[in-house]
This record gives sequence, C-alpha cells and structure tokens, in this order.
Amino acid sequence: MCARAAQCSDGSLMVEVLKTFEQVAGRFSPLVLIVPGLVLVALGLFVWLGGLGLRRALFALLGAIAGGIVTLVVVTANGVIAGALAMVAALLAALFQRAFTALLLSLLSLIVSFVVLAYPYLHEYRGTLIAGQNLERSQKLTVHESLNVTHAFGLDLLDGVRYAAAMLAPSQWAIIAAAVAGMGTLGVLFRSLGAALSCAFLGTAMIFGGLTLMLVYKGSAPIERLAGRPVFYGLVMAGMTTFGTLEQMTLCRRFEQQKPKAKSGKSRSTKEGSKRSWRNR
Repeated sequence: MCARAAQCSDGSLMVEVLKTFEQVAGRFSPLVLIVPGLVLVALGLFVWLGGLGLRRALFALLGAIAGGIVTLVVVTANGVIAGALAMVAALLAALFQRAFTALLLSLLSLIVSFVVLAYPYLHEYRGTLIAGQNLERSQKLTVHESLNVTHAFGLDLLDGVRYAAAMLAPSQWAIIAAAVAGMGTLGVLFRSLGAALSCAFLGTAMIFGGLTLMLVYKGSAPIERLAGRPVFYGLVMAGMTTFGTLEQMTLCRRFEQQKPKAKSGKSRSTKEGSKRSWRNR
C-alpha cells in the first residue's frame, strides 16, 4: 500500500484509468457492451419506477446475485457451492424483507458515503493501466479478450479503492459508520420507505450504468463527461432517486393497499350471498 502511495502525484488521476478503459472499450466486441447496456437500462427502468411492487422477487434476485458473488470471490470458486448458497441467500432475502431492506440500504449508504469522502484520494490515485498496454489501436478484440481487459481494469480500480480506504481518516470512517447505521435503522423502522428508496437508487444506478456502456461503445466519451461534471450528474442521480422513491410510495403502495380490500369485498359478498340463498331456501 505504501508503494502505491508513493506512486501518486498531483498530476496523476484515477480518472485516467477510466478514460483509458473508455478508449480501449471502443474496440470491444458489441456483446460485451451493447447487450449488458440494454439489459441494464431495461431492468433499471423497471426497478426505478416499479421495484416496490415486486420487492419480494426483486430482493430474492438481489440476494441470489450477492450470495453467488460473495461465495465465488470470498469463499470458494466452486460453481455448485456458489449456486447453492445463492439459492439460500435468495430464500432468506425473500422471507426476511425487513432485514434485507436494512442490509441493502446500509450497503448503498456505505458505497455513496465512501465515494463522496474518498473522492480526493480516488482522484489522485495513479493506476498501473496494465490493461491499456500493448494494444494496437487497429486491433479488434474478441469477447474473451474484451472480458480479460475488463477484468484487468477492474483489478486496477480495486487497487484504487483500497488505496483510498487506507487514506481515510478515523473521523471520516466514523461519518461513514453513522450513515450506514442511520440508513439501516431507516430500513428496519420504515420497511416500505426503505425498499422504495433502495429500489429507486438501484434503478437509477442501473440506468446510468447501461447508458454509459452503450455510449462508450459508440465513442461518445461518457466517462470523460461524468468526470468533468461529477456534482451535476450526482444531483441528477439524486433527483431521479427522489422521484422514483416518491412515485413508488404513491402508486405501488396504493396498488398494494387496494388488493386486500378487493379480496375482503369479495369474501363479504360471497358470505352475504350464501346467507341470502340459505334464507331463500
């Protein structure tokens, strides 16, 4: 880590790692950028505006993905074990929605608060740019080569996150812990609000991620634009998250509240009908 810190200088930015990836990604196979981008945008729109209505299925899916990733990365690379634990995580997330909502909100608040507080250190980090070396500009990459380059850049970004985490002061970690605890408490006390907020933020992030992937392949340099105006795009994401939360709390909860009323109305009508038919007899 000290060696990483010694490599940092005022003129070197972690943003350059992303910009280099943006340049290299223009030669990726379309399957690596276009297909995931379209899927992310489509799913993001659904989660952003209607995730609360099907939160049980959504939480089960998120739990399965998180359980599988954690198992593959931390525990073992065995696909069978990862799949089994992913199914267990999906079941727990679907059954214990309040606990999973608190966990999801805590994780999202951890990511957001860390990015905000660690941004200066992420900005000064010097990446190795190993994925951008020895690649000719005219070279077109296959799917396998594109995934290998993406993996290399992912490792470079992970090093930057570790460097920034080591540079944070204890007071900054205390702020992050307070944000995590506060959002976790919100998820426990107000399950619907916490679920709507987490779905709105996840959907917004997925939409931004999908659009970024497609614009990278098109050569529109979205990463450079995002890096040049981080406050503006952060406010856009906050606005979209707020709108998605309010929309889901208004429409999805109203739809949920109408369901039991309709069922109770049907049961009452059937009971009354049976009583009347018995009296008529």
